[in-house]
Parts: sequence; C-alpha cells; structure tokens
Amino acid sequence: MKMIKNYKGLKNSIKTVCITSLLIIAVSSNVFGQEDKTNMLFNTWYLDTYKIEGTEYPPNKKEKDDYILFKEDMTFISKSEGKEEEGTYILNINGAYVVMSDKYDENIKAYIISISKNSLILKYDINEIMDVEVHYYKPI
Repeated sequence: MKMIKNYKGLKNSIKTVCITSLLIIAVSSNVFGQEDKTNMLFNTWYLDTYKIEGTEYPPNKKEKDDYILFKEDMTFISKSEGKEEEGTYILNINGAYVVMSDKYDENIKAYIISISKNSLILKYDINEIMDVEVHYYKPI
C-alpha cells in the first residue's frame, strides 16, 4: 500500500516537471523569437517600393539610393532624397514600432508591418502618407 502512494506521488511529480518544462520552453521560444526580430532590424534597409491600396509604385529618381541603417547602439543613419540624417531611435517590440529622433529632436514614428531577413515594411505615422506601405529590402 505504501508503495502505491509513493508511485502516485512520483507520477504527480513527473507530471508537474513535464508541464513546467513545457511552459519554460514556450516562454523562452517566444522571447528568442522577439530577439531575432530585433536583431533583424539591425541592418541597412534600402528603399524598394511604395504600396498604396494594393498597387506598388517605384521610388522616384531622387529616392533611388534612399536607405535606413539601424545600428545596435540605437542610432540610425538615413538617406532621403539625397539628404543624409542621423539620430537615435527607440524600438517598441510589443507595439511593433520605431520612433526615430533626429538632432533637432523631431520624432518620426514608423509602424513595423512586417520584417524578415531580407524585407522590412513600414507605415509612417505622418498624415500625408499614413496609408502608404514603404517597402525596404536588404541585399543578400
């Protein structure tokens, strides 16, 4: 009889350890997934296309070499229509957005619609272009 009680106690302990292990694995994989997306952002992203209501448009000639370089030290360098800017940025993983601040403390908020190894899609929180998806690419 005593052996049966010990067996039940052991069985319950094993269940508890298994459930706890599964929870730890689930939580840590979610955290590592977020870290991977953060690390993906640390790159130079070149302007590719604009997407408006499902239609893609190429950048104009002035924007041909436009890019954003997000550095790990939370600074950025960008080129827009031939004009280079530098500043700092804040990355909000939970809200999926970046707030970039230039040397004049002007802020631009950009929502991260999608990010992968070679693609970054942003929507800028600027009234004139709020409905425009800005597609960037990273050369392989």
